[in-house]
Parts: sequence; structure tokens; C-alpha cells
Amino acid sequence: MKNMISHNLKEKKRNKISELSTIFDSFNSNAQKLEASYKQLQDRIREIDREMAQTNECLNKKVQELNNLTMYLNSILESMYCGVVAIDIQGRIETFNRSAEKILHVKAGDVIGKNVRFALTQINGFNDLLIESLTARKKVINLKRLIELKDGNSRYIESSISILHDKDGCTTGLVEIFQDLSEIRELKGRLYSVNDLVSVGTMAACIAHEIRNPLNGIEGFASLLEREVEGDNLKLVNNIILGTKNINKIVTDLLLLARPIELNLRKCELSNILDRSLVLVSQELRKKGGKNIQLKKDYVSRKTTIICDPERLQQAFLNIILNAIQSMHEGGELTVFTRELVIGGTSGIQIGFSDTGEGISNHDMKNIFDPFFTTKTNGTGLGLVVVRKIIELHGGEVSIRSKEKKGATILLKLPCNPNRAPRAFSDAHLINYTDI
Repeated sequence: MKNMISHNLKEKKRNKISELSTIFDSFNSNAQKLEASYKQLQDRIREIDREMAQTNECLNKKVQELNNLTMYLNSILESMYCGVVAIDIQGRIETFNRSAEKILHVKAGDVIGKNVRFALTQINGFNDLLIESLTARKKVINLKRLIELKDGNSRYIESSISILHDKDGCTTGLVEIFQDLSEIRELKGRLYSVNDLVSVGTMAACIAHEIRNPLNGIEGFASLLEREVEGDNLKLVNNIILGTKNINKIVTDLLLLARPIELNLRKCELSNILDRSLVLVSQELRKKGGKNIQLKKDYVSRKTTIICDPERLQQAFLNIILNAIQSMHEGGELTVFTRELVIGGTSGIQIGFSDTGEGISNHDMKNIFDPFFTTKTNGTGLGLVVVRKIIELHGGEVSIRSKEKKGATILLKLPCNPNRAPRAFSDAHLINYTDI
């Protein structure tokens, strides 16, 4: 009996050992399979990592290419001579390049993201075309128009507007490309004036001597008569002398415009030339009773030296000063001032003549530099034309600012050395002063 029980126990142990062995073998087999799966998973992860690295590298290259392309397009946009303004379908401004800033005197940061209906209202006549084109979905080609900036100055521009579409043909916005034609328009006006002057000047050069000879005779005989007569007859003789002098001045001005002028350039102190001009005018005012006109000077420095023809400059200054005095019928104040300039990287000077006279109307301002245009009863209409020629021969520029009944200011911009005169004065700016 004991032997049987012992045998059964041994049999159970063998069975348990066999089961444990089977379980261990199964566990070992599963562990090996798990290890193999883990290795496969690691291999797959490494493969995915390689694929991701390649994908990231390609993506980085694409991003870099896109950034380079964006920078290139932005560079083209910013370097364009024309202004570019782009808006989306809601009218929000998305693009406003550097030329647009320069032409419209508006900073991109002040308008980007804002609706064009409100962002550019201070520029009279500009955003109307964009709004109309956006509403009608209509493009515009080479439309010329006049706009008025917020500082009161006008610009003559040419605009073209294109409609922007996505890949499905839906409208996404508009882009306007415009250029400033103001300078070209002014140059055309000057060209017409020059052609007129050439014709008039050629005629004047041919007959100048024929006119001057009898004029000198008339003035000489009238001067002799002046000593012999008195009373009303003396007034008549004086009128004859004055008339001959006026005719002689017209002939002289015409010859100045017709003939090439050789400037006698040398170093001069600008204040001395201005002072001599004012002294001559002061003497003339005293002869005529003063007219209750105050002459004031505001020079940036009395030691400002420029290279110029002082006689020609004095002639230009006198023409301007006399015009200013004649505009102040009831008296007033004439201020002559100078300011330092930087013109295209070179030094220059601004000379201003500001009066409190009648001013110039907008209509007359358009013709102010035309030969023989004058609003004076006894004017010749050549004074300012002569001024402009003299200043331009010195490499300078003349501009006029005026409000009717509130006076006028004539500004002359001159390089300190005419041999280094800039091509344009658009980038000229004052040093330590606000432009007057």
C-alpha cells in the first residue's frame, strides 16, 4: 500500500515536471517570437526614422526654396519704380511697396491690414478707383489722373488695375500698379516753354540791335529835353524816358533767354550777394517813399560759401524781390532766408523769399513761368522766366508756394558747387530745419 502511494506521488511529480517543461518551452518559444517581433519593430522604427529624416530634409529644402522665392519676389516688389497696392476681396490692403510709400507719402505699416475705403481717405482721388474696380470687378489700363496728397501737393499718376483669381477662377482681390508722371509732365511743359523761347529768342536776337539803336537815340534826346522843359511837359518827357528803359529791359531779358550764357563762376559768400540786392531795393524804396515795407533777413550763416556767378544771381534775386514788393500794395513784410540742404549726398543751400502780399491764384500758378504771362499792368512777364534760367544754369531749382491773399514764398535750391549738381532735387532735405 505504501509502495503504491509512493508510486502515485512520483507519477504526479513527473506529470507536473512535464507540464512545467511544456509551459517553459511554450514561454521560451513565445519569448523568442516576441523578441523577433521587437527586433522587427525596431527595424521598422529605424526605417520610419530614416524616411522621416528624408521627408524633413525635403520639407526644409522646400521651405527654404519658398523663403528664397518670397524674398526674391519681395525684393523685386520693393525695388520697382512703380507703386504697387494689392487688396483682398474684402478691400483689406495686403501689399504696399516702397514706391507706393514714396509717391503717396504714406507708410506701409499705417495701412497694411486696413480697409482701403478708410485707410487712404486722406489722399484725395486715389482710393476711389480701387473701390470702383473692386465693386464692378473691372480692370483698368493706363488711366491718367490727378491726386492730392495730405500735405496739399498734387501728383499726376498713371494707374493700371488687374483682377486676381485663384486656381478655380474665383476673384481673390485686386492689384493696382501706378507711376508718378508729375516730373515728366513738368518737363514736357518746360519743353514747350523752351520751344516758345527759342522762337521768341531767335526773333529777339535778330532785331535787338535794330531796336536798341533808335531806343538809345530816343532816350538821349529825351534826356536833353528833360533839361529844357518843365511842368506837364516834363512829366511827358519822363514818361518817354521810362518807356524806353522798359523796352530796353524787355530786349535785354529776351537776349538773355535766347543766347547761351557763359557763367563767370567763382567762390562767393551768399550773404554778400543777398545783402547787395537788398541794399539796391532799399534805395529804390526810399526814392518811392518806402511803401511801408519791412525787409527782414534770416540767414543760417553769414559765412555760407558757394561757387556761382554773383552778378547773374544778383539779377535773379532782384527780379524776385521786386516782384514781391510790387505784390504788397498796402505795405507788408519781405523775409529773405537761407537754409542748409543735403541734395543727393552733396551739400546745397535753400534761399527763400517770403512776402505778405496778394499771393498767386491756383489758375495763375499753372502759367507763372510762361514767357510774357503777367498779372501786372506794366509787367513784361519775363522776370521769373529769367530767374529760372539763371538758377537752372547754376544747377538749381525754383519752386513757388502761395495762397491767394496770404502771400507767396519763392524757394531756390542751389548746390554749393554747380559742377556737382544732382539730376533731381526729390531727395533734398533741410539740415536742422523744417521746410518752409
